[in-house]
Amino acid sequence: MHIHNIAEEYAKNNHFIFLTGEAKHPEMLGTISFCGESYFVIENEEQVNTAIEKFKKSNKKKALIISQTTYSLEKFQNIVETIKKNIPLEKIEIKNTICNATKQRQEETEEMAKQVETMIIIGGKHSSNTNKLYELAKKHCKNVLFIETEKEIKEKEIKNNSMIGIMAGASTPEDSIKKVVEKLKKI
Repeated sequence: MHIHNIAEEYAKNNHFIFLTGEAKHPEMLGTISFCGESYFVIENEEQVNTAIEKFKKSNKKKALIISQTTYSLEKFQNIVETIKKNIPLEKIEIKNTICNATKQRQEETEEMAKQVETMIIIGGKHSSNTNKLYELAKKHCKNVLFIETEKEIKEKEIKNNSMIGIMAGASTPEDSIKKVVEKLKKI
């Protein structure tokens, strides 16, 4: 995996590694195994100062910032900005390892949520990727439904809405999306 190769290369070159993402996510667990001993997993913006302190105590001269491929682009950018304010730029390498499809889906969700009365996010409740879409939609739309199947749509929740947006997580089956659309057309 690309992110593993990056982590391994920079760890061998004596970098401290800041990993943004969910500590228990399988991708992150795999990436951690390539980081050596000098790393910190930053799950949210509140942990950045702790991560910076760990870097300073590590006596490493250089740092790398990488991310779980499905992590929130907005959170990643905010974390990077905070680190850059506290560590001289010449000591930091930044590799945006967030998947392009993930970035695009997040940007589209945010834009669509600003324009609709109801936003429907389709996907697994345990999917990191789909949960991020849901979080983004909630920032810009008052009525957001997070569903796995069309059976979860209640007519009363959407009946009087003329503009409804639909976004699905990366691993949501095409058939699930089609069934949601069909149900909406009937309502």
